[in-house]
Amino acid sequence: MPRITTNKKTIRKNSWQRKKSMNHSLDRETSRLNPALVWLAVVGIALVGLMAMSNTLLVELTASAPASVAQASLAPGTEGLLRQTAAHLSKMLEGASIGGFPGFEPPKDDKEYRRRIKDQDYGPEDVNGWIKEINNFLGQIAKKNTGLTLEEVLQRQGSTPAEIDSFVKALQQVHYAARGMSGYGVNPQNVLTLESLMRVLGVVPW
Repeated sequence: MPRITTNKKTIRKNSWQRKKSMNHSLDRETSRLNPALVWLAVVGIALVGLMAMSNTLLVELTASAPASVAQASLAPGTEGLLRQTAAHLSKMLEGASIGGFPGFEPPKDDKEYRRRIKDQDYGPEDVNGWIKEINNFLGQIAKKNTGLTLEEVLQRQGSTPAEIDSFVKALQQVHYAARGMSGYGVNPQNVLTLESLMRVLGVVPW
């Protein structure tokens, strides 16, 4: 039987050719993948940039619009009711500004009324009328904004801590003065109603 002889040089040559062919195949695959990898990298960078911009914009919007968002969360008409309440509280406090709202200003041609407000020279009939109006306004505020305290309502309105403190103290002071006059012509029921509304709105009477 004839012997089969193998040329070592031939084997090495064939092996080198196979490796070269495989390297060419890998180079072709790599050349096809490289553009795809580059595209994915570019898309990834763009997405990261967009996410960073979105987060920055969200922070800016949150920081710049607290007042408008807060005010929008209040029931319609609440600001007007707060303003009216402040004006009537002001009548018993020399016409002073209350909680950032303008103080009560009597007609310029009524000098006697202006004097009485300035000097706190009012009688039981005046106080009865003013307390009834304050009760009306506070009752509507509580009804329109169920579950909120007066402080929370003022916060959502956009009032500062100092303005909130001013409003609350004015209410406490007016209630205290009205209670002191309840045995001298001021209707005790009006005072009790005011006290009840204060407690509903989280304001502790003096």
